[in-house]
Amino acid sequence: MTKVSIAIPTWENNGRGVEFLDDLIRTIEIQTLTDYEVIVSDHSENNDIKNVVKHYERKGMNIKHVRNTENRGNGPANTNAAIDLCTGEVVKIMFQDDFFYDDEALEKIYGCLTNVENDWLVCGCNHTRSDGRDFYWTLMPTWNNEFLKGVNSISSPSVMAFKRDKVTERFDENVSMMMDCEMYYRMEKTHGQPIFLHDDLVTNRVHEGQISMQTYNSTDYADKMEKEIQYCAKKHS
Repeated sequence: MTKVSIAIPTWENNGRGVEFLDDLIRTIEIQTLTDYEVIVSDHSENNDIKNVVKHYERKGMNIKHVRNTENRGNGPANTNAAIDLCTGEVVKIMFQDDFFYDDEALEKIYGCLTNVENDWLVCGCNHTRSDGRDFYWTLMPTWNNEFLKGVNSISSPSVMAFKRDKVTERFDENVSMMMDCEMYYRMEKTHGQPIFLHDDLVTNRVHEGQISMQTYNSTDYADKMEKEIQYCAKKHS
């Protein structure tokens, strides 16, 4: 069995999807742990993402492209689709515009998860503006009791990994901004708190094309966020 499956949901990403995915895959290529598979679930309507995957497939990478025509535009649904195709012992989620900061990231994650009873793990991350060369704001994950209020002290799903045979939870497809917070809350209720790996293994890319950034800059951001918070509160009341 493959040690680690890397689940990557993709889309055109406002014309930068290929650029971002290529950056991510190049940080996978240099990982010290080489027993992995890469699963790309693609919401794109063209073949640009597919062509990138084929390029790395020809180079010998264990990578698979799947065209996902269901629920286009729904990030949680596309993430779930990628997870469902994974076959490895450990599932590592990576958003297409993020990338690995540490070339030992997979080795550290796999080593931590396979030597303990915990079913899931969250690691530290840093951030970069769109160029991916200058880094700032290192965030080490901590727990809080207000995830259902949108207080995220862990970061995006790109810092999350879990044991595939132990975790059946998937992201709630009815929320977008709260997809991570709601999932973390639910995971803790079922599996207990994660391993907090205080090492910045992942870089989150901050750019104007992000769904979260576009939503944050919209005039109805507060209303959308409040609706998702109310939905989560009702779901878990």
